[in-house]
Amino acid sequence: MPQTFSVIIVNRDGKEFLKACLESLREMDMHGSTVEVIVVDNLSQDGSAELLRAHYPEVTVLENDVNSYVRAVNLGIERSKGDYVILLNNDTVVEKGWLIGLWRVMEGDERIGVVQSKIVFFDRETINSVGVEEVEDFYFRDKGFEEKDNGQYEGAAEIEYFTGGSAMIRRECLREVGDFDEDFIMFLEDIDYSIRCRSKGWKIFYSPFSVVLHKFHGSSSSELCDHLCTRNRFLCLAKHFPERLIGSIKTSHYYGSGKYRLLYEALLSAVKKLIQCHGIEGAGEVVMALKWEIVSIYGPVKAYHFFSQAELMLGLRRMSVGIYDHAFHFPGGGQRYVAKMAEILQDRYDVTYIANKDVKIDQHKDWFNIDLSKCSLKVIKIPFYEKLDEYFINESMAMFEHENPFDVISEESIRYDVFINANMLSKVNPLSILSIFVCHFPDTRRGRFFYADLYDHLVSNGEYTTSWIKKRWGLEPTHLLYPPVEMYNSKSRPEAKKNVILSVARFEKGGSKKQVEMIEAFIGLAKRYEHIREDWKLIVAGGSFPGNPYFEKVEELARSQPYRVELRPDIGYEELMSLYRDAAVFWHACGLGESDPHLVEHFGMTTVEAMQNYCVPIVIDGGGQREIVEHGVGGYRFQTKEELCSYTMEVILDPDKRKEMAEKAYERSHRFNFDIFREKVAEMFRDIENELAGSEYALKGAGRCGDR
Repeated sequence: MPQTFSVIIVNRDGKEFLKACLESLREMDMHGSTVEVIVVDNLSQDGSAELLRAHYPEVTVLENDVNSYVRAVNLGIERSKGDYVILLNNDTVVEKGWLIGLWRVMEGDERIGVVQSKIVFFDRETINSVGVEEVEDFYFRDKGFEEKDNGQYEGAAEIEYFTGGSAMIRRECLREVGDFDEDFIMFLEDIDYSIRCRSKGWKIFYSPFSVVLHKFHGSSSSELCDHLCTRNRFLCLAKHFPERLIGSIKTSHYYGSGKYRLLYEALLSAVKKLIQCHGIEGAGEVVMALKWEIVSIYGPVKAYHFFSQAELMLGLRRMSVGIYDHAFHFPGGGQRYVAKMAEILQDRYDVTYIANKDVKIDQHKDWFNIDLSKCSLKVIKIPFYEKLDEYFINESMAMFEHENPFDVISEESIRYDVFINANMLSKVNPLSILSIFVCHFPDTRRGRFFYADLYDHLVSNGEYTTSWIKKRWGLEPTHLLYPPVEMYNSKSRPEAKKNVILSVARFEKGGSKKQVEMIEAFIGLAKRYEHIREDWKLIVAGGSFPGNPYFEKVEELARSQPYRVELRPDIGYEELMSLYRDAAVFWHACGLGESDPHLVEHFGMTTVEAMQNYCVPIVIDGGGQREIVEHGVGGYRFQTKEELCSYTMEVILDPDKRKEMAEKAYERSHRFNFDIFREKVAEMFRDIENELAGSEYALKGAGRCGDR
């Protein structure tokens, strides 16, 4: 009989089974044939590969790069050399005549492409499988399953379907039929292969002379089996029997058990397979019928999502991203944060900004040096706020309205695959396929029209914000994403600083950034110290708006005293860079004297900007500033105006210490730069893209794809 055989075993964390399996292969009758054993490992974590290399040098070990049984099978077949390839589960033990028993049936007819073994449980009395048969509406089971072995299957017989638990495949059959379909991942790939074999004229047989003992679901759970069998049932129907697809939906285990999320995902994969196999025209009638079935199960919004997502899965268009920023018309840290995100996304996706006030998208170039020219802009005015003639969109004003004023934004969100709520406005109900809520701080409490908990992803800008999201909303952020700060200036040097104290913060209407208090502190220093009075100045910069009463108050204070206090409202990027380059000390006092956590600086992007330019930060000891500034190392954190003044004089009077702290601050600032932000945004959107494209759905909870 001398032939060449290749035995392929797929393994995932099956170390406990491998020894018995491989020892049985060593002891089987080979009759002078050449047998190679290939174990393809699916990312095992239990030391399986190490065991094989240490104790089974005759075994070829291949390592798969994903946890996919079918891909592992194809990898093993590709590397195999035998004229016959045998698929064998890792949790089996073969009897001595196992190989000869397969070959004995195979050699009986040159058109036999596959021969399956007789698979029994370890009690040797109970049958596991003598083939596979359809039992109900394209659900399958092992033929003879759990029957007592009383000799009823002692004759070789042609069967309709085989199981890959122990099956020999002729090399010529493999060449003609092709690879196993990797979309199946695990389970029913053998049903698909059986159909393809028979369509090419190859026969499938069962051999009672080849016996293998099997530990049922030794390396995979029954839950995983049911999940993937139900999912793959749809794939198989879409591929081979599309006319049966619609009728199979409400008879599926997913539908019967109310697992509508899994049903939705499986049908998406089926539509992709349907069109790939039959083309858009050939699949047209089935797709039209499916549309009404999806509407009947999920409603019109979810049906719209379904077919939009199907377009993505088929690669018919780019992913669309809608970014809603109700304060897009006003420069601030929150706007810059998401604008940097948009800058990253616009090359790969179709990005549309949604604003509520008239503004030009190139304004962000002037404000932040951020080019959003590849993004579109849609201005949707909210009638409620237009009637009030409000410059700011304050959601608390709509708390007692009968209807939610932000429904107009919700209706817009359905147009996008991904909807990003950029500035923590909690009253927008996301109707996109996937949604992201970016929270710089949970300003409002739960109340009417609260929808923050409906978003798929909740992004926090720091640990301080995260703690308050948990306390105030009872929600757990899915991502922590520090703001991207990229204000490095090659001209900034610690030894080239001027005698400038700089503060950069928005002139908020309520004065939360404490510009008045900082000016008062500087006046106090100037009165007390001639050095300050003669050689130092305070520059207060930040965005404002027409008729801002707080800025007028700050301006009046600055004019009313003789010391060197300069105000720089609404400056451009280049001027801001020059201020950071010149300033030696940076002040930030948001939260001074406040008990309300909302009024404390939630992160502090301008603090990082200053640190990136070798400014020594002296900032409030609260909020996100504690995450940025290492007290006494690369700056100071103060709790009172007296401490602010004391720490400031300490670094002013000791230039060497000021230089050392500036360098430490610069080093620490790298933790919050654009490179890290870009990497994390790209990672988040890779996951989102994979999910929308369907590549992650079937593997959710896939567990140990090393056994069937």
